[in-house]
This record gives sequence, C-alpha cells and structure tokens, in this order.
Amino acid sequence: MPKTLIIDNDTELEDLIRNADAGAHAFAFARNRDEALKTMSELEDIDIAIVTIDEAEIGGLDIFRQLKGKRLRVPRIALTGTRDLAAIRRAMNAGAADFLTKPVALDDLLATLDKVYADCEVRREAWRNEAQLAAIRREMDLAGTIQKRILPDSFPRDGALDVFAQTTPAREMGGDFYDFFDLADGSIAVVVADVSGKGVPAAFYMAVVRTLFRATAPSAAGPAACLDEVNRLLIGHDIPGMFVTAFYGILNTNDWTMTFANAGHQPPILISGDGTARPVEGGGGVVLGFDHGVPYSQDRIALERGDALFIYTDGLTEAFDMDRNQFSEERLMDCLMENHSMSAHALTNNVFAFVNAHTQGAPQSDDITSFVIKRFH
Repeated sequence: MPKTLIIDNDTELEDLIRNADAGAHAFAFARNRDEALKTMSELEDIDIAIVTIDEAEIGGLDIFRQLKGKRLRVPRIALTGTRDLAAIRRAMNAGAADFLTKPVALDDLLATLDKVYADCEVRREAWRNEAQLAAIRREMDLAGTIQKRILPDSFPRDGALDVFAQTTPAREMGGDFYDFFDLADGSIAVVVADVSGKGVPAAFYMAVVRTLFRATAPSAAGPAACLDEVNRLLIGHDIPGMFVTAFYGILNTNDWTMTFANAGHQPPILISGDGTARPVEGGGGVVLGFDHGVPYSQDRIALERGDALFIYTDGLTEAFDMDRNQFSEERLMDCLMENHSMSAHALTNNVFAFVNAHTQGAPQSDDITSFVIKRFH
C-alpha cells in the first residue's frame, strides 16, 4: 500500500482525502515546515510526497534540503493553486515527478499517485538490478583474480632453463590453465590444459582438474599413467558435458629429455636453435572427462641447446579477426621461427602481440594460453 505525505496547509484538500475512499492509498499530512520536517524524519514508510509550491513558509521542493540526518528518496509531486506555468516548470526542473493543480479532484489525485508510484517502482527495480549486477561483477572480478593467483606467476630462469607462461581468458574467468611443479626425483612436471566451454563452469572444472594433476602426478609411474588416473577420478566426479584436453610432460634437466602424454590436446611445437619448427606428435590419447576405455600412451623428446618447446591452447590459433579469419597454425609457425632466438618471456609476448595485431579488436572467442620451455645451453 503506497503511503503519501501531503505537505500543504489547505484544510479543504485534507478533509477531501480523509473523508473519501482512497482504496489502497494511505496518507499522512503536514501543515507547515516544522510538521513536515518532523514527519519526514520519523516516518520510514513514505513512498510519495505532495508539496505545495505556493507557500513561501513551507518552501516548496526546497524543504527536502532542510531535512537533517536523513535523505528522503521519494518521488515528489508539485501542488499549486495557480496556473503559473513558469512556477510549474521550475518545480519540474527541480525534480518534481508530476504536478497537480487545485481544486484537486480525488480521481485525478489517485490516478497521478498510481502513475508516479508505478514509475517509481520501475526505477527502483532497475536500481536493484543494477546493484545486483554490480555485486555480481565485483564477485566475478574477485573470482577472476583468485583464479589468476592459483596459477604460477614466478618462472624459473636459472642456468640453462628458461620458462614462461601466459593466459588470457575470453571472459572474467576461463577454462585454460597451465601448471608446473617439482617432482621428488628433481624433474619438472608441466601441464597445459583446455576445459570445454568458457566462463564460470569451465573455471570450476579447471580448478578440479588442476587439483587432480597435482595430487596424482607425484605418485604416477609416468605421464600416461597420470592421465589414466586423472581421467578415472574425473569420471568418478560425474560432471556431464565437461571434458578437457591436456598435455602433460615430465622434463628431466639432467639429460634434457621430456617424457609426455597427450589427452586430445593439439601437439606442442618444438623450435630448434637453428630456427626451424615442427609439431611434436606422439603420446596421443582421448580427451579427459569421460569413460572411453582407451589407455594413454607416452613418448619422449630431447631438447638440444637453443631449443624451445611451445605448448598452447587452440584459442591462440583459432583467434578470429573482424572477417572471421583465424590466426592459424601457419601464422604461429612463422612467428615462432622468426622469434626463435628470443627468451621464453619475449617469445610469448611476441606471439601474443602477433595475435592481437591479427584480431585488431575483434571480440576474443576463446581462452588463449601459451607455455614456453627453453634450453639455453
């Protein structure tokens, strides 16, 4: 039931309202400035205010500025006993939602109140929705920040080993991830994975997969066995409609060999010190996340002095420009060969710069991740 405060010293109008059937409307009355300020400061359920603009002692719409310690955010209707259009215009410019002229007919009064109240409810709903969206946006931004912080951001560059990785989600949160961590024998575990989909569901699934790799890798007999176990655990979680491609390798820096297995991920690219590049095939297997019954296999490659291994997700090569042309594997190969002598950090930055130059502001359609391991000597 909307409640209206009428600030006016016209007893005839007050009597009209008090003695009439106002339906669902309720009213409060203030005959002067002091009564109005007292009523506005005490009542918490005022929905609309009708204020005379003819009485200097009341002060018209300026009376709301005199309210101390409280801000009354309600629509205001200007009330006048004259036909002074200039005064009405000033009231509307000062924020009045509508106006009434005396003598006021009850039907006109109630119709005006209904219209103003309905308009106000629409605005209030819009404000509530905007506030809710702003809150959701803040939560999404925070979640995106947390997601970024769980990925390694400190990369080894010690002696012969140079590592760098970068990921750019298509939304606040993404399904791509990379990880690397030491194993008990001194080797380094490397994971690059791409969860199906984007946004919050992919981000949650990503966190699950990353945790499973971290829990499984230390005790697994090798990359293929690790993928088998991660897949078994994912199946046990029974999350329908989600799957993940993954490249998992174990780098031995004593002999600079990497043993690896590939769960449906695009092959990484081996960039030789002489500037040539080729995809690393082998270690093939099916994506993680469903019971396919196919065992994973593993292979091994060697990193010679000056070699780099570029591991990435398909969002990089499938990045579109405004005409829907993909960045493509060919462009990636050209970029890698042109920048083969650079550090892992510089190589990654240059690849992302090439991708951005290709897309030229087109909306990013998928998460993009790259991971570089380089052997200096």
